[in-house]
Amino acid sequence: MKKLILYVTFCMVGIGNAQNVFHDNFNAYNVNAQLSGQGSWTNNSSNGGTGSCTGALCTNAQVQTPGFNYLNYGSSNNSVQLLADTDGCGTLFTPITSGDMYVGLMLNLSSSSTNPNDFFRVNNNNGFVTTFRVFIKTVTANSFSIGISKGGSGNAIAYTNSTYGFNQDHLIILKYTQSSGVADDVLNLYVDPIMANGVPGTPDATTNSGTDQAGNVDRLVFRQNATATPTGRAGLVSVALSWTGLISSLTTTEFQKETFVINTNEVKSGNLSIQANKNISNATLKIFDIDGKTIESKIISLTENINNVAINPIQNAGIYIIEISSDDSKYNQKFIIK
Repeated sequence: MKKLILYVTFCMVGIGNAQNVFHDNFNAYNVNAQLSGQGSWTNNSSNGGTGSCTGALCTNAQVQTPGFNYLNYGSSNNSVQLLADTDGCGTLFTPITSGDMYVGLMLNLSSSSTNPNDFFRVNNNNGFVTTFRVFIKTVTANSFSIGISKGGSGNAIAYTNSTYGFNQDHLIILKYTQSSGVADDVLNLYVDPIMANGVPGTPDATTNSGTDQAGNVDRLVFRQNATATPTGRAGLVSVALSWTGLISSLTTTEFQKETFVINTNEVKSGNLSIQANKNISNATLKIFDIDGKTIESKIISLTENINNVAINPIQNAGIYIIEISSDDSKYNQKFIIK
């Protein structure tokens, strides 16, 4: 098997509040280079951003400056372009199977359509099963509204009553609540909230219309392979199980706390090599396959040296996610077996 060493740097791992599932500030990525191939991002939008592009649009938007700053949410130096008629780009995260999930991202938009396609999706276990979508619709020459829908493409879109300015920074927080029925999940949108005050009492848009497509929510995608998607830039992407899980998860200090080097050269024979820069006791190691199935779960301790961890042998080629969690931190990273 081809040797694969993943340098799990501060921008590629889920670190910080234990309720945080994924976050990325793009700070360690190469500017003026495609987002695809950096960190855990890949640009096959037809497969939910989890593989190499094979279609007609294999040019992906680039990482660029400037970044974003939002009080009590996060700060960054870099962002990613939003462009029409380019291939989308996405990433996997640890599957969320029930209850509340929060997705945050910052936007600075220069234009959009009056009849838009969705530009951002969160998907369920498959690149073709969309849990919810986000739309940007031009209202005036200087303003836009934000729309949300859940499930399939035919479901109703709920737009904000308020409008927001082009060429300005905006934070959007999406709260998705999975319930037990087949059509009772609820999607709420909050725009430019005061993060320290907690979840606002009234969302800026809400919908429960349509059949639910949830149960194993595990990937997000910037969809750009259409003409009616917005242009501009995005950044500070975060997924959490709570509102407070979003707060501080994207600060520079949180990202710089840990650096891991993970060597997967021996996973077929049941060995995973992890080098950490601090001692971690009684952590939980889990490995998921691309379908969200747990193929490894055990308690481990890590030292500042190279740690050889025995795991169940992984024989099949594919995409996997390693998750290491302790009482106050969680780390997750995609790796590939070829």
